[in-house]
Amino acid sequence: VVETRLQPFRDFVIPAGHPNYEVQNTTHFDEDIYLLSMGPHAHYRGKAVRIELQRPDRQFRETLLSIPNYDFNWQFQYELNEPLFIPAGSSMITTWWYDNSAANPYNPDPTAEVVYGPATTDEMMNSRIYFARTEPLGLVAGGPIPAELVERAHAADERARRFAREWEDGSQSCAKAADIASR
Repeated sequence: VVETRLQPFRDFVIPAGHPNYEVQNTTHFDEDIYLLSMGPHAHYRGKAVRIELQRPDRQFRETLLSIPNYDFNWQFQYELNEPLFIPAGSSMITTWWYDNSAANPYNPDPTAEVVYGPATTDEMMNSRIYFARTEPLGLVAGGPIPAELVERAHAADERARRFAREWEDGSQSCAKAADIASR
């Protein structure tokens, strides 16, 4: 079974006029997985992105993906040639660089501080991964879906809906909406 995980980081403010603002997010893995693909996502101020892996038994980080000249029109999912085994205890470090300066021809407003948000005039720091667990879930195509998985899916859907409502009505801050989405 292929699963997906969105690895967003929402608690950042890009200063007005900053030409190379760095934001980093770390995701920890508590079980063994096989990584299949990665898809970084930012808006018009996204300048570059790097995704690295820190395995628990190594002193160095392994670069999984590097896009030194990110383009908003590149909404790609980058598939690996072979599944990559990631052991439990590993961390995935995603680093984005943003250009909020007047030198960025795509920047809607270099005089504005920019926060995470759904509009392209806002900014995002997302990375979606597709992976398979090393231990089978015991699912059979066409067979019943275990109640626990259905409950988890419903809970995740409700969190996403609540997050969207928070953004739509503007009643909560970015940090509060991010807290809701992560629960």
